[in-house]
Amino acid sequence: MNLTKLFKTQAALDEHIMQEHPELRGQNNLDWKLLALQVELGECANEWRGFKKWSKDQKPRTVKRIETEWDDDGTPTEWDVYQDVNPLLEEYVDCLHFILSIGLEIDTKTTVDWDDIEFFETDITEQFIEITSRILELRSWESSDTWAGLFSEFYILGKMLGFTWDEVETAYFTKNAENHRRQTNGY
Repeated sequence: MNLTKLFKTQAALDEHIMQEHPELRGQNNLDWKLLALQVELGECANEWRGFKKWSKDQKPRTVKRIETEWDDDGTPTEWDVYQDVNPLLEEYVDCLHFILSIGLEIDTKTTVDWDDIEFFETDITEQFIEITSRILELRSWESSDTWAGLFSEFYILGKMLGFTWDEVETAYFTKNAENHRRQTNGY
């Protein structure tokens, strides 16, 4: 796991966002990033579906076919291109974007060896709740250690959801490129 590369990539996206939204410079952006993380975490839980005890359909949403029509210049064409995506992984990676951005916001200097994160089997619902608790804790105690606790619980969630770190990194870089395109196109 190369967090240095992820932080550099996220810093470039954060700077792109600042260029497109200069009103964000010089203000505290932590609160809205923490709220955005909570929203994305909820969207991730929604794709996981395991908490929906009232539903007979609790199977995680891991395959979604997207139909796109593109020409070389980005205009629609007459033929369809299909791409299968993993909505659960996409939402997980959206969370990762905000976790990294929050780490940059508080200038984390974490020294945790991520390969040594201990993984104890627990209930996935409890893991989502634990991450929510860590988000609120970070709001009260902005520190590298608190951020590291949030990240480690999030990393564990990824393992519980069945993701490898290689899958997460690949999806992160793909979504990061999409987020840059969105900023360029006035998202």
